[in-house]
Amino acid sequence: MRPPLLLSAFEINAPNLTSQGLWAHPEQHTDRYLDLEHWTSLARLLEDGGFDLLFLADSPGYPVLGGTTPDVTFEQGVEMPTNDPLLLVPAMAAVTRRLGFAVTSSTSLEGPYPNARRFATLDHLTRGRIGWNVVTTSSPVVSDLHGRAPLAPHDERYDMADEHLELSYRLFEGSWEDAAVLHDGQARRYADPRRVHEVHHHGRYFRCDGYFKVEPSPQRTPVVFQAGASERGREFAATHAEVVFLQGRDAATLRAQVQDLRARAARRGRGPDALRTLVGLSVVLGRDEDHARSRLEEYLSWVDQEAARAYYASMTGVDLSALDPRGDFSDVRTEGGRTQVERYRGETVARARADFLRFGMREFVFTGTATAVVDAMERLVEESGVDGFNLTPFVVPGSYREFCEQVVPELRRRGLVAPAPGGDAPGRTLREAIFGAGRRRLPPDHPAARYRHPVPEETP
Repeated sequence: MRPPLLLSAFEINAPNLTSQGLWAHPEQHTDRYLDLEHWTSLARLLEDGGFDLLFLADSPGYPVLGGTTPDVTFEQGVEMPTNDPLLLVPAMAAVTRRLGFAVTSSTSLEGPYPNARRFATLDHLTRGRIGWNVVTTSSPVVSDLHGRAPLAPHDERYDMADEHLELSYRLFEGSWEDAAVLHDGQARRYADPRRVHEVHHHGRYFRCDGYFKVEPSPQRTPVVFQAGASERGREFAATHAEVVFLQGRDAATLRAQVQDLRARAARRGRGPDALRTLVGLSVVLGRDEDHARSRLEEYLSWVDQEAARAYYASMTGVDLSALDPRGDFSDVRTEGGRTQVERYRGETVARARADFLRFGMREFVFTGTATAVVDAMERLVEESGVDGFNLTPFVVPGSYREFCEQVVPELRRRGLVAPAPGGDAPGRTLREAIFGAGRRRLPPDHPAARYRHPVPEETP
């Protein structure tokens, strides 16, 4: 029996998400991103509405075209300004019990030790509801911002990410044994020093010697998310990821990605249920298809195409206007991020450019009544094998509210998502929400498991 579909919400701590210019729409409230109540209200809406997690994307760079940052970056808020998403999580976790949070952090910029310490702390504060979306930063401006040498080429950034994860696993899984924390006030012993171990890692990119300062959290290692679509990115996902964000515009493309990822994971000794996959979805509802399509066109009329062009360059290093429209997008090469390049393989430059300038990063856009939308979702799941959807809104909170009030009840009626939990339902870790009750920590077939200490025998 197929497990319930996962429902994820896609957000960024900034005025714009993917449709550049839509921040100014009268129904759009993302200009309240500086207001903490905006985020706590959204978290409650999503949890009450049936979502499993809120995914917070992030980008440390900003657009550069021809060596300069175009004015439209500031005029339309193209990844400028953006705030740190990690700092939102404790406040949202405090007003929810079941909603999980996946937050982006870069292996190219964040040191393994401070990054692990932050995520382990968040795992404690959320009672095990945190995930780490692992990215390798590609924006060249980031080197200047952080005072570092230029970023490594694309594939080497993944080599660095492999080592970053290896050291992170040593910290999360290998420094403190499960029985290390005693918390014995009567004996005045907080922890057993024999069961806390130094970590020693001397690698090509990272060094670390000493103890991890955070005691074991509910999940130990946060749930590992990843979205790379390149050949090297898929290899990384098959090795480390638990949840993979897919790119695709038809069921056949998605099905090929799902099968490829599962085959790669199997070759690494991971089980058939090691990975769950999510695909981006935007929904516009209406009285009928015509009404919904008119609402979609009205939303898209707010897109600023120059801002969208700058947005694409920020992610990929590719200026769409500099490409020959008659060319094949399969010929486009970049050392920047490749996910938004790979999605257009086989398309002409003209078609790829027109699609991105209209829809941005959106993959599937379903319109119509709630029944029609769920029909389309169910058909896509059956034909592709994906495990859930990452809902990308047009307006916030309106797009989410409509989905929660109209689409989720129909999904539940068909048994496609989990039933509504009772008011006294216990909390769960994010990993349990994704993989089922009892799976709080990574399974033995995950590479992190090799750094664990054996469970000690009971002392008489």
